[in-house]
Amino acid sequence: MDAYAAVQTGDAALARRAWSKCYGSDGCTESSPWRTEKLTGPVTLVEGSEAVRVSGNDVALYGLAAIENPALLGDRMPG
Repeated sequence: MDAYAAVQTGDAALARRAWSKCYGSDGCTESSPWRTEKLTGPVTLVEGSEAVRVSGNDVALYGLAAIENPALLGDRMPG
C-alpha cells in the first residue's frame, strides 16, 4: 500500500519506505527460514515436507510488494 500511496501523493519518503519494507519486513526476507521440515505422524494426515515457518499472510505481503513495487516504483528502485 505504501507504493500506491507514494504514487498517488508523489511522496518520495513513502516510495523509499515501500522499498525498505519490501526488502526488510514484508513477509519473506533474506533472513527468513527458507528450509522445509518433514512432517509425519499425528501432526499431518499425509506425510510430506512443509515450510512450517511461512505463513499465508507473509506470502501475501511479499507477493503484493513484489508485484506493486516494480510496477509502481520501478523507476525509484534502490541501487
